[in-house]
Amino acid sequence: MMKHLLAAAFVVAAATAVPQHQALAASPPNMLVIGTNLTGIRTLDPADNNARTVSELISNLYDNLVQLAPDDLQKLQPMLATKWTVSPDGKLITLTLRSDAVFQSGNPVTAEDAAWSIQRVIKRGQVGSTDIALWGFTPENVETLVRAKDAQTLEIELPIPVNSDLVLYSLAGSSIGIIDKKTALSHEANGDLGSAWLAANSAGSGPFALSQWRPNDIAVFDAQKKYWGGAPAMARVVARHIPESGNLRLQLQAGDVDVGQYVASGDLDALSKDDKMVIDSVPGLGFYYIALNQKDPDLQKPLVREAFQHAFDWKAIAGNIMRYTGFPWQSVVPRGMIGAPSDSTGRYDYDPAKAKALLAQAGYPNGLSKTLNPSGAPTLPLTEALQASARAAGFNLNLVPGEYTPAFRERKYEVLLGNSGARLPDPFAVATQYAYNPDNRDEARLGSYYLWRTAMQVPELNTLVDQSMKERDAGKRTEIFKKIDETYKSMNPPLIVFFQRTDPYVTRANVKGYHGHTTWSTRWHHVTKE
Repeated sequence: MMKHLLAAAFVVAAATAVPQHQALAASPPNMLVIGTNLTGIRTLDPADNNARTVSELISNLYDNLVQLAPDDLQKLQPMLATKWTVSPDGKLITLTLRSDAVFQSGNPVTAEDAAWSIQRVIKRGQVGSTDIALWGFTPENVETLVRAKDAQTLEIELPIPVNSDLVLYSLAGSSIGIIDKKTALSHEANGDLGSAWLAANSAGSGPFALSQWRPNDIAVFDAQKKYWGGAPAMARVVARHIPESGNLRLQLQAGDVDVGQYVASGDLDALSKDDKMVIDSVPGLGFYYIALNQKDPDLQKPLVREAFQHAFDWKAIAGNIMRYTGFPWQSVVPRGMIGAPSDSTGRYDYDPAKAKALLAQAGYPNGLSKTLNPSGAPTLPLTEALQASARAAGFNLNLVPGEYTPAFRERKYEVLLGNSGARLPDPFAVATQYAYNPDNRDEARLGSYYLWRTAMQVPELNTLVDQSMKERDAGKRTEIFKKIDETYKSMNPPLIVFFQRTDPYVTRANVKGYHGHTTWSTRWHHVTKE
């Protein structure tokens, strides 16, 4: 025990010290240090998470049944499942699990563990269930429908018509990492299915195990030498909470940190001139958007929403503020996906005179004042740019810093600038997020659906999104997504999309094999350092 504590203390000291000489600052050759933002991560239980940073941490503790390579999001690859089949009617997915995988406890990975892990996500009903619950699974039916046929065979019976590819994609998400049932239940307290224990401990079969976790501070991961895919080259990975971008840049340049996440645009510009750094802007499946709360009588007016479309000078910031974090895009179907337009820019050109005229037509000849919530420090420059250009268009937007997520989820805001992501590599995932709201009541609390967060419900869009989930023919799905995009564009939407998201990752040039993942499941198994 003392040896373990001393080792952990050494890691923390090595990862947090800032030596005077760069030669001494370099992290050890078998340890990867990631500078990131751990704000708000209270638990490492897969069932309770689906955000970017925590998804990466969890993806290295828990293997999935299948996986998606970062350079090919359309092709599912084996992981714990070596093969799978889909019945001709599309209602039954059968997966065969590998026989050589073991959990950190030494227990073998079985189909029963896989079935229980999926059942557990649905029963807990936390944010991690967002993807898998879409397919009709409920706490009442999931034990019957997700079942172990034998030790290595898992059956997933679909309760509603759904394109089986979508289900398989969702199995690659970090929330569906497979948990050691025996170990988790041995720590169960008050029927929580081991959740309290899993908040700061791991019970997976991934290439790393959690050895230390301090929320908003540091997470330490130790390599598993008996991992079925081979022992990782990195004996240890340390994720450090470094929220201030300038500090992170300095530590990258000093060699204290090997990988930097959430680096601001100004610091990215500085790092781009350093030949010891590599910047990779990974395409995301989400957008930067302006949200207009439809519970506000002023913002309910279509002419006001149309005026907002012409109040943002997006071209002026495309090459500077958004150089690394997004590219101009004004469609709710991500670029390159089925149904996406060849070019969606120009839908919302900046035209302050037109915006003022629309406001006057709506009954606001002297302009309109509203509060504006940014989505945190990284988007503050973008928010301030919006504020400035909107002023010339007749909008006085009073900036209100703070936690935007609770305000957005509670529908207690006026105007909000945010960014989103999705994990399913299919336009259905984004359409669900931006164009779907089956129940607009406050008490429905459908916070996963951004259209609900804006308090707008469009029955036609609900029908189209449902159709895109069920349809199995690729050509017909393409036409459905085109129709979704056309319908969305025509309604002066309360979610105005301007940029498609990219996530910049900075790595020191000697780090090889670290590839930021579009679905946030970045894995460290093949990372080496020269």
